[in-house]
Amino acid sequence: MPFTNISEDLKVVSGRIGSICFEAASALSLCIDAFMGHKDELIDSAREKTLSLSEEGNQLRKMLSNKASERAGNKEQIKCLLATLSSVGLALNGLDSLTRHVRLKISEKIILSDKGFDEIRYLFHASLDILKTAGDTIANRNEAFMKYVVDKCESLEKLAGHYAEKHEERLITGVCPPEASPVYVCIVDSILTVVWHIKKAVTRLFGQW
Repeated sequence: MPFTNISEDLKVVSGRIGSICFEAASALSLCIDAFMGHKDELIDSAREKTLSLSEEGNQLRKMLSNKASERAGNKEQIKCLLATLSSVGLALNGLDSLTRHVRLKISEKIILSDKGFDEIRYLFHASLDILKTAGDTIANRNEAFMKYVVDKCESLEKLAGHYAEKHEERLITGVCPPEASPVYVCIVDSILTVVWHIKKAVTRLFGQW
């Protein structure tokens, strides 16, 4: 367990990384509202938030690197926090990709099938729960929360695979409009990118590589 004892300054850092996940959930929520209501202006707000969070992640990375060079102890804790922060940053990249594809759906007035719409809506809300719980996991270094996040992520990944098969069937039978297919696939892939890297983030926090 890398966090049996942790210094106050590193507690602050883990709290800030957890806050990035909470704020990422807020950006995702804006993206969901934009997707549901065809509100392009909400995408601008979501993207501004993800870019700001990425910059904060860069600042924390520099801070941790400086701490690693300054002190003799806590090397393993700093290593785990850096790895976690790196994965959170990659999840933010996935979230940024998601904003672009949702914007495309809105700007091109692309209509998904009812089933496709419902599937994406479910993936959105499940991912929102994952991000919020990951924030708690990282801020409080809670291993029970980590296991919940991992289980939820793996369940969502399997479900997305099932959705992909159903989507192909709808495309073949003409239920899904051909112009909607790339948007559906890209949105689902972006959600899965966020989920996969968040799963890596919480496991790397506890030294599970």
